Amino acid sequence: MKRSRLGALDVTSIGLGSAPLGGLFSPVSDADAQATIERAWSLGVRFFDTAPLYGFGLAERRLGAFLRQQERDSYVI
Repeated sequence: MKRSRLGALDVTSIGLGSAPLGGLFSPVSDADAQATIERAWSLGVRFFDTAPLYGFGLAERRLGAFLRQQERDSYVI
């Protein structure tokens, strides 16, 4: 996947915003959230956006559950 500079960071040109995974527009099951994150990863996405306000931390917990299984220097949050 193409990469770009974001300030001092080297990021993938496409990132995954996790607000919908926290239920921003409608509820999302754990399985659907996991599948979304796994698919983004399989496509080469290594740039992720999350915040405590996304589902009162739900998006962070879901994203963190996946990312803790990856090498820390392989992605940017």
